Amino acid sequence: MRLSVFLAVFYFVCFVPPGLKAGESSKELDFARHLVNRNDLNEAFFVLENINPKTPSLQDSVFHLKGWVLYRQMKLEPSAGLLLKVSENSPYYLKSRFFGAYNLSHINQTDKAEEILYGLDLEANTMHGNMQNFQLSGLALLNRDFDGFEKRAENFTGSFHAFASEERNMHRHYQRLADAPGRSPFVAGLLSTAVPGLGKIYAGKTAEGVVGFLYVAAMGLTAFDFYRGSGPQSALFISTASIAGIFYIGNIWGSVTAVNRQNMEFNHEINQRILFDMHIPLRNAFN
Repeated sequence: MRLSVFLAVFYFVCFVPPGLKAGESSKELDFARHLVNRNDLNEAFFVLENINPKTPSLQDSVFHLKGWVLYRQMKLEPSAGLLLKVSENSPYYLKSRFFGAYNLSHINQTDKAEEILYGLDLEANTMHGNMQNFQLSGLALLNRDFDGFEKRAENFTGSFHAFASEERNMHRHYQRLADAPGRSPFVAGLLSTAVPGLGKIYAGKTAEGVVGFLYVAAMGLTAFDFYRGSGPQSALFISTASIAGIFYIGNIWGSVTAVNRQNMEFNHEINQRILFDMHIPLRNAFN
């Protein structure tokens, strides 16, 4: 903790009496905001934890600012919990609702995020109304609800600078998802059962598939050679055949996991892009 901040917090602890009046609480809230602006987030949260707001409006401000500090620290679940406590009478209500829903989206609680956004009574032709529609379109893509996205995308206007480019990006994300090959782990395993390495080629891992085929083929031919030369009871045949079998089974399992891994990587990457495009408009609109 820097010396100036330490001294300020020390003053707060030692010289501010318990049971603050509303005006005093407001001053401490301003001090907490000052610390947030300086990016002294731990110190700001400490100050906020020691404020005892005497009015509903001050309580809303404390909830909002504590939630904002936790959001800045990427503690998204507790941040959402505090932001969603902000009452409808607060000037921070809309910001808190939008960011609370976004935080829940980021931690895969998309159903709760949808419920929060649907609960906002906003005019469709306003910036906030269009923002609501845009955020819901992002949630539809995260849930792979293509019909839901198409209905939301019909209301994209491109007329709000805060998220016009992000609306175009959402269309791109939708197209990428729609065009994704959707490879099946079962098909990959089946292909590699028929021809070793073919499942990995199907998964897009051509080099790995060719190498896998060569390994299995080489071990199989070696085992067959020992079978012809020494018979089925020979130790050399049994050992090489066992190794060939391990390579064969491993090639099937590797093909299944290759498809699973590729699907997971693709979905993770596109989800991060969707969340990024949902986030930028919020910072633009509520900066």
